Amino acid sequence: MNDTFQIISGFLDRFGAEVEGRILQEPPDEVKASLERFARGNLPTEEQPGVFEILNRNPQWVAWLASEVKSLRPETRES
Repeated sequence: MNDTFQIISGFLDRFGAEVEGRILQEPPDEVKASLERFARGNLPTEEQPGVFEILNRNPQWVAWLASEVKSLRPETRES
């Protein structure tokens, strides 16, 4: 796992409940596409700084990204 995903994972671990409790403000479709690819690890490295800049200018979308990342986690069931 590279540093970028470790940072996001740490964010989710620390603030997951808080992120879940807020109304998500969705980004425009073209931004969503980039964020979805980023969440899945499919965004080319050269495009990642652009995503960071978008999130820096629109911090309300971090919650949307966090929700997207969480939706990709496999569900764990207790036996």
